[in-house]
Amino acid sequence: MKLNFTTLLYFQKTAELQHMTNAAKELHIAQPALSRSIRGLEDELGVTLFEHYGRNIKLTKNGEILLKYSKNFLRDLESLQRELSESQNLQQMTVRLVILSASKSIPVFLMKFKQEHPKALLEVVQPNNRGIINQKQMDLTLFSSVEPIDDNHTVTLFKENLVMIVNNSDPHANLTNAKLSDFSDANFIAAPKGMGLRSATDTFCKEAGFIPKIVMESDSPDTVREFVHAGLGIALVPEITWNSAIGDEISVIKIESPKCHRYLNLSWKADTKLSLVAVLLREYIIDHFSEFVKKSAQQNLYKYDI
Repeated sequence: MKLNFTTLLYFQKTAELQHMTNAAKELHIAQPALSRSIRGLEDELGVTLFEHYGRNIKLTKNGEILLKYSKNFLRDLESLQRELSESQNLQQMTVRLVILSASKSIPVFLMKFKQEHPKALLEVVQPNNRGIINQKQMDLTLFSSVEPIDDNHTVTLFKENLVMIVNNSDPHANLTNAKLSDFSDANFIAAPKGMGLRSATDTFCKEAGFIPKIVMESDSPDTVREFVHAGLGIALVPEITWNSAIGDEISVIKIESPKCHRYLNLSWKADTKLSLVAVLLREYIIDHFSEFVKKSAQQNLYKYDI
């Protein structure tokens, strides 16, 4: 017989009651089975653990030593099991979300989700470049693309047009609509390479017949806006997630051709089963994010975001 949790538990209960029959009843096992367990434990340790006094039993000196250590062991084991259970529950209630687009609108949206699911633990990652994170460790990823994504672990949330923002002193500032090629000689402020909006800027400028002259890069919506405000360049930004109340020094121009747009998508791990809370957040984003963003833009709850 090997020394194990069950054997020590049987021994401890027998030592506590000092009566084999009563211990067997509380342990819900047959008395012969309990007796065999105790004898096996004595054989393995090479010592006598109990002395018999009629129907009662009493711990020997060796039995008292084992009882002292078994109490500590069983207490530590119980703590271990509880901690492992808490850790497992914590992992099951944790969702890891990567934000590669719509970074300005997601905090308020997630706050609403937390109000409905207060026990959910959200780990939000907003990297500067998609390549610097381990996607396999992430549950959900919010990102943009020029083309719609069609696979079994990605859903397109909505499509939005891109507009040009320029300083009021820009020669194009008085235009309501323009061709993208009208800006072929302008200085562009864009997101860094690897970001969804940068890909859209490069793609549509190429379609318009030119390579944009990127003079500044930033992944911060506020920084891009301030650069444009300072007259350092122009920027192609999303229309829906952009607040028209951006300031008196900036003009918004719609692009007639080519049609400039982006798709906002949500993807999730394809090779691993999602936790319950990850599924809840995924469905919450799918069901509510598009409406939330559009309503927020109309109410000017935030400025614009890339």
